[in-house]
Amino acid sequence: MRLARRYGIALVVMLLVWATVLYFCSEKLTNYDNSKSSSPVELVWWSKHMSWTQDEQRQCGIHTCRITNRRSRLPMARGVLFYGSNIKTGDFPLPRAKHQVWALLHEESPRNTPFVSNEEFLRHFHFTSTFSRYSNMPLTTQYLPSGAALTSKDYFVSFAGKSRFGYRPPTSVVFLQSDCDTMSGREDYVKALMKHLPIDSFGSCLRNKDLPESLQKDYLNNLYSPELLRFLSEYKFMIAIENAACPDYITEKFWRPLIMGVIPIYFGSPTIKDWQPNNKSAIFVNDFTNPHKLVEYLNKVADDQQLYDSYRQHKLNYRKPISNKKLLHNLVTRQYHMGDSSPGASLFEKFECAVCYHVINTARNGKADSRHYNCPLEPVYARLEGQEIPSNVADWRSMMEVGQCQAKILDEFFHRNLRFNDAEFDAELNRRIEANNCNNSSNI
Repeated sequence: MRLARRYGIALVVMLLVWATVLYFCSEKLTNYDNSKSSSPVELVWWSKHMSWTQDEQRQCGIHTCRITNRRSRLPMARGVLFYGSNIKTGDFPLPRAKHQVWALLHEESPRNTPFVSNEEFLRHFHFTSTFSRYSNMPLTTQYLPSGAALTSKDYFVSFAGKSRFGYRPPTSVVFLQSDCDTMSGREDYVKALMKHLPIDSFGSCLRNKDLPESLQKDYLNNLYSPELLRFLSEYKFMIAIENAACPDYITEKFWRPLIMGVIPIYFGSPTIKDWQPNNKSAIFVNDFTNPHKLVEYLNKVADDQQLYDSYRQHKLNYRKPISNKKLLHNLVTRQYHMGDSSPGASLFEKFECAVCYHVINTARNGKADSRHYNCPLEPVYARLEGQEIPSNVADWRSMMEVGQCQAKILDEFFHRNLRFNDAEFDAELNRRIEANNCNNSSNI
């Protein structure tokens, strides 16, 4: 009897196990059938002023999504896409549906949309693509076309070749910039350098020379044109100062001189040394107490071939041109970079497919934080002589403070989850600024 009872219990357990297995298998099959028969997941671009009308079905690997900017499709959308430079403070899709992911693409510095850098705004997004390495789709090295571009000698000029141009000073420095109002105090720093060193400035900022006629027409949209790179590669140094100093915000200003074999004089991202090809690939403004000290070192490097070429090992070290493992890993794993002409390789298409994958495969409890777009409220600028401050720092500080106030208001409006317009937002912003209480919450 005892043996029969044991057999009975074992039989019941086996039946329960089989029933459980059959249940989960049937669920998997049902979900598979539903996914095959259901309509594609929809993503809606919300930002206005985008120059194209879009409504198409996109294949993103094994997934299919419908990408549209028809706002009438919002109720069906699983994801809402925002382009940072085109976000308007009075234009958000509220009330917000619980099932919808908000995704932010913003590759620029905060000068265009200052409220974006604040956590009060960022935490309302489930997916981000920014210059920060901590965003969901990082764009940190987007302006570096490839590792091969760093090691190629297509535009390389030897030290002797750079030194033979008698019409240029031995310490030849080029500045090419047409954005003349920056948070980093770029123009003020270059002016200070010019007091101690001749600098050829070809852009609209501090211009003292003209580009060759063939390069004048549209160089801003052809920053990596072979003709421009050949022209600039004859210089020993190139000023590479970003318009804002945010961690991981690295533009062509850093990569372009490295591609040419010109030493960058860099100021900008405080994390830049994490990304340089080797431990000694650029001369960093922050390593010097003032512009005069920097010029002294530039003169020393310009007169010493061995010292000069020690900054160009990514061109000269054939066995191991790039030693930075973080950079090498990024070049293999990154989802987007400029110069990719393959189908679906544009920044917007890459972002759309990344959000498509995220919406389908990722739980929506993760949210962005300040690391996803990490720019300081207080403008960071290159150190000048003595205690001198760049002329426009106060204006940028004021702009960032207004952006912080905007972010706090948006945070409260989003939590209220009711639709609002530009007039309502502006009225609340003006009220707080006039009352000097941007740091306090409101009963809106």
